[in-house]
Amino acid sequence: MNPLSNKDVARQAGVSIATVSRVMAKKANTYTPQTAQRVWDAAAKLGYQKNSAAAELATCSSDKIAVIVSNPPTNFSTGILDGMQQTALAHNHHIIILYAGNHSPQLLHQAIKDATAGLRAGILLIGSQIDPQSFKMLQDSQLPVRLVSNYSYELPLQFISSDNTELAAQSVEYLIKKGHRRIGLFGIDHSHTGLQRRTGYQKAMYEHHLPIEQDWIQYGDYSYEAGQTIMQYWADLKLSAVVAASDLVAMGIMRQAAQMGIKIPQDLSIVSIDGTFLCEVTDPQLTSVTQDFYQIGVNSVLDLLGNAPSELVPFKLVERGSVAEQPK
Repeated sequence: MNPLSNKDVARQAGVSIATVSRVMAKKANTYTPQTAQRVWDAAAKLGYQKNSAAAELATCSSDKIAVIVSNPPTNFSTGILDGMQQTALAHNHHIIILYAGNHSPQLLHQAIKDATAGLRAGILLIGSQIDPQSFKMLQDSQLPVRLVSNYSYELPLQFISSDNTELAAQSVEYLIKKGHRRIGLFGIDHSHTGLQRRTGYQKAMYEHHLPIEQDWIQYGDYSYEAGQTIMQYWADLKLSAVVAASDLVAMGIMRQAAQMGIKIPQDLSIVSIDGTFLCEVTDPQLTSVTQDFYQIGVNSVLDLLGNAPSELVPFKLVERGSVAEQPK
């Protein structure tokens, strides 16, 4: 006869295996008293006795933070991961990275399943779009969870991110101050992040009583290729400036512009959202609204371990050479 396991207790108590492990290890502040009582009652009913060696292993694994990376083909997550890694090590924790593709629900479900299979200090999800099944899996795990560089006020999940609406709004405000009136938004997607940036763009344009013509908002996936493709329609749009949804989109725009004989910034000004090192390797260098990705990574670990509330991390506008003033 096979010995009883945490799985049997979890089934009897109606909770996850991870919850049973946390209760058995007496991991404080990771479960409610009511949940603990259900687990102990189930264990007593089954005659289950905790295996001390297994419990020790489970306790040792509680210093691990699962990081799920699910984002478009951009380079923003590198700084976040650096901040997470350094902060986790400073607090005697370790990072386990799980890659869930480019907004693939199936890969995200598998990553969440893997992340919750053992006892963890919590889960950090970089750029992930949470569908109903993912949300239920996270809720059932009863682990601390934070969305990182992504958020939705429609979901009761805490987050650490820049303010996407303000990122786009301040990009547009800067271009308006430089005399631009025909301003586009290139490369956003239909995710929460894309919709928030579209809202910021529209907000700034409307506040200055500027029209938004059809097709001034061009969708993509934040990639270099998206910037190249969208830029092919620039002549028809007659824009003097664009806000690029990522640094890679901006680079794609610049590459295509060069092939079309369009000069940056004389013919077209660009402000890029993100502000990674790529902004300094282009010619001209890219003006950007620069997110503090490293600090987002740092704060995500600190907030997770300290059970702190959601947080919007400040960003700044960095002027470089990709914006020209328009005659007023």
